[in-house]
Amino acid sequence: MSAADKAVERARASAWAPIVAKALLALGGFVALAFVGSGAAADLLPDKVGGYLGPAPTAAAQVPPASTHDAGATPPAPAPSPPVQDAGADAAPAAAAITADGKVILNLATEEDLRKLPGIGATRAKAILALRDKMGRFKRPEDLLRVKGIGRRKLAKLRPHLLLDPP
Repeated sequence: MSAADKAVERARASAWAPIVAKALLALGGFVALAFVGSGAAADLLPDKVGGYLGPAPTAAAQVPPASTHDAGATPPAPAPSPPVQDAGADAAPAAAAITADGKVILNLATEEDLRKLPGIGATRAKAILALRDKMGRFKRPEDLLRVKGIGRRKLAKLRPHLLLDPP
């Protein structure tokens, strides 16, 4: 028997072996739960085409990879979000944030458009707009979880009424 085999046999015979194995298993479970809870696991799933995220982006709408830019050039700034419309302003641009079937386009919506969503009042609509201004644009519906008062359950109710970008 080699020295490694003897060490493994002694470790198996130890009273601490089951405790250490359970602790390592619990630690692995916590790491897996943290990965799923962070939302990073959702990035591994294929994009839904035609679902609540809207149609697949066209080639013109896709952003070129960062490696195509010059090394000395600064990256392009994110597209500014549209300004909040006054009540007296023309209503035609505001209608562009709501599709014909009544879905709200999250990256174009005004406060009034957001208030048409179920469970979204003036305070949450302002918080969503503030978050959009801070982030530049929403990249996925789960970004709304950063708004106080919007949890997983409320997000599940909002998803059928949302699109990220215009179709």
